[in-house]
Amino acid sequence: NNLRDFAIGESQDQKIIGRFLEAHFPEAIEIELSDFLDIVTGPLAVRSSSLLEDSKLHPFAGIYQTFMLANQHSDKAVRIKQLTCAIKRVYASTFLSNAKAYMKATSHRLEEEKMAVVIQMIVGVPHGDRYYPDFSGVARSYNFYPRPPMGACDGIVAVGLGMGEQVVSGGPAVRFCPKNPEHGLAYSNVKEVLDHSQKEFLAIKLKGEKKEADPSDLGEFGQLHHYTLNEAEQDKTLNRVASTYSHENNTLSDGISRAGTRVITFAPLLKDRDFPLSDVLEFILEMGKWGMSSAVEVEFAVNLNQDTQVPHEFKILQIRPLVQSREVEELNIESTVTEEHLCKS
Repeated sequence: NNLRDFAIGESQDQKIIGRFLEAHFPEAIEIELSDFLDIVTGPLAVRSSSLLEDSKLHPFAGIYQTFMLANQHSDKAVRIKQLTCAIKRVYASTFLSNAKAYMKATSHRLEEEKMAVVIQMIVGVPHGDRYYPDFSGVARSYNFYPRPPMGACDGIVAVGLGMGEQVVSGGPAVRFCPKNPEHGLAYSNVKEVLDHSQKEFLAIKLKGEKKEADPSDLGEFGQLHHYTLNEAEQDKTLNRVASTYSHENNTLSDGISRAGTRVITFAPLLKDRDFPLSDVLEFILEMGKWGMSSAVEVEFAVNLNQDTQVPHEFKILQIRPLVQSREVEELNIESTVTEEHLCKS
């Protein structure tokens, strides 16, 4: 489609996206995608997989776009159009302003980058017109800010209710060390927990798509929608991940058997160990470090089945190197004026 020189030189994101969406899509690939959609009828993730994205020196994690598709439209032609538009948008994200700015901060040139696209079935369970896993998150084998009794090499995990986009993008999440899951990491009192806890979650909306909706209008992340914790309680996905806040006593109690405000703490899961999340993550992080000969970052999602006869599901979505760069800098602190110190240690 002769887009390369245009995309490299153009500075306006909307112009780049528009030209990519207008571009001709290979008919042979579209036929294969049509066959694929005959088999896969559940929600899909269309995500980037570029040459530099998992580089050990300058990984581009989170720079390029991912789109979540419900893949539920009654007209198959619309589903194909949505999928091909998502693929075009992922390719276009190689040349958007944030990717170009990040590229300038590295030793790479945009001409070196090569983009591929991965289409994955999304891990989750349907709850009415909502589709999402019980929880998802990111685990890192190295913790840059450890607090006793944790060490830097013990790792760090961030988890949240529902789809993991909220966690990956730095939204509210519960953080714990897989080797010491009982030790809270972030907050010293109930007020801080309430202020910074997850208030809503992301899920894919399965129904209610307008017939006349433009298939190329995918939004920022695709067909993800925000839902409240009340809706999660209706879906029975709060049981193992929430605590209850008592206004009268200003206390948090594990579980949701009492009346009160629901707070995402993951306390029931981390304390009761009915699902060995910390053990599984510790094992996978060790395997990842051994396999990649470096620190690693793992994205995962978990389905907790209500039926005790059906096993729970832990799914690895992605694993990539985690950069640990060190710099040596001469720092002279003797020349500072004592009267100007805010604090001294």
